[in-house]
Amino acid sequence: MSKKLRHKEILKIIAENVVETQGQLTDFLLKEGFDVTQATVSRDIKELRLIKIADYDDRYRYAEPSKESDSDLRARYITVLKHSLINMQSAGNIMVMKTIPGSAQVCAMAIETLGFDEIAGVIAGDDTVFVAIYSDYTADGLIDKINEVIK
Repeated sequence: MSKKLRHKEILKIIAENVVETQGQLTDFLLKEGFDVTQATVSRDIKELRLIKIADYDDRYRYAEPSKESDSDLRARYITVLKHSLINMQSAGNIMVMKTIPGSAQVCAMAIETLGFDEIAGVIAGDDTVFVAIYSDYTADGLIDKINEVIK
C-alpha cells in the first residue's frame, strides 16, 4: 500500500485511539494490513510532524499539532497547573498563586483559558500570579474550584 494511504491511516488511528509508542502504532498498522516496520513508522511520524501531548492521566500520546481538540488543550493546561502550582491564597477579592520559578505566566494562561467565570483579570510575574475576582464571587470559592479541577 502507498505511503499516502499509510499516512491517512496513521492519522485515523491516532484520532480514534490512545497511541503512546511507535510500537503500538506499528501494531495498529499491521492489524490494518500495512506491512511496516518500526523504522518506517518512525519516519512517518517525522513526516507527519506528529507531537506527543499529555493525556488526562499524565500519559503521553501522539496527536497532530494543529488538530488538538479543546479537551486536549484543557488537559494540557490542567497538567501545567498540577506540575507548576505550589499554593493559592485569598486576599480579599484577589487570589495569589505561587508557582515554581518561571511558571507563573503559563499558569496565568491556563487559569484564563480554563474559563472560570469568577475571573476579572490576571497578572503574572515569574513565580506569582495575581487573579482579580469579580465582587459577586470569592477568592476562596475560586480556590476550591481550581483544586477540584486539578485533582
